Amino acid sequence: MLELKHVSIKNKKRKILDEFQLSIPDGVIMGFLGSDDEAKSILLASIAGSRAPDSGEILLNQVPIYGRKNKAYMSLGYMPKKYGFSDLLRVEEYFDLFLSLYKINGRYRQRRVDEVTELLSLQEYRTAFIGEMPADRLPFLCLGKCILHDPSWILLDEPFTRLNSAARSQMEQVLLLLQEQGKTILINSQLFPELIDCFSDVTIIEDGKAVVSGTVEEVYDMAIKKSPIRMRVLAGMESALSVLKNNTLVDRVTVDGQDVIFRFNGGEREEAELLTELVSSGALIHNYMKDRINPEQIFRR
Repeated sequence: MLELKHVSIKNKKRKILDEFQLSIPDGVIMGFLGSDDEAKSILLASIAGSRAPDSGEILLNQVPIYGRKNKAYMSLGYMPKKYGFSDLLRVEEYFDLFLSLYKINGRYRQRRVDEVTELLSLQEYRTAFIGEMPADRLPFLCLGKCILHDPSWILLDEPFTRLNSAARSQMEQVLLLLQEQGKTILINSQLFPELIDCFSDVTIIEDGKAVVSGTVEEVYDMAIKKSPIRMRVLAGMESALSVLKNNTLVDRVTVDGQDVIFRFNGGEREEAELLTELVSSGALIHNYMKDRINPEQIFRR
């Protein structure tokens, strides 16, 4: 379990994370969504141990990541947006460098390189210079670096950005396989809902806060309930608007020609009662349906 408790991080102009709170269970693939890309990137960096919070705590299995003599970094693998490769290193040399940093030696060291290069289809590039590799292999190389020490938590900041559709599908399959192996994966990505089949859970982040978090199904269910209703009124517009105005569960009413758009905050029974009242008012209603839009847009409003 990873817990973020009242985490705040600020730059000179504003708070990037503002009293941020979130609990993430083991074994999920969590997608960080929303328009606040800076907050999502800083969040991953902070969890990875490279950007300490100005206030608040980050706990991994109830132990503070930034505690003294903490070796939480051994449980974390972090793939930043900027890879920081040296083009003059060969792939094997690059992996050896990070294995040395994690003090991994002996037979396991070679076996781990074999396992990672096979998992990521990098066998043919083992002796190649990084600068000679195809661009669509570089995200896999960076992912390889962050899983070399076999961490239980994998943190990925925009891992799909530089990939074509075929490589993106391959990356998804690799991540799903890592999840099957018991890894927990946190991903900042702009590709939603394209990655809906990859994520098991999502957290939507706006203005430095987690505005909603849960399984994909739970968040979609909440989004559908919050989706605006579009109703076409062929006659009796004033009567319809009067009913909506007097209903305490209705808000954000706008008129677009013959269409009335509003948000309804009640359950199915209350919504049925509202529709009955609208018809009884004399309004001639032709269509009544919910606009289904991206959950990121729903929770941004």
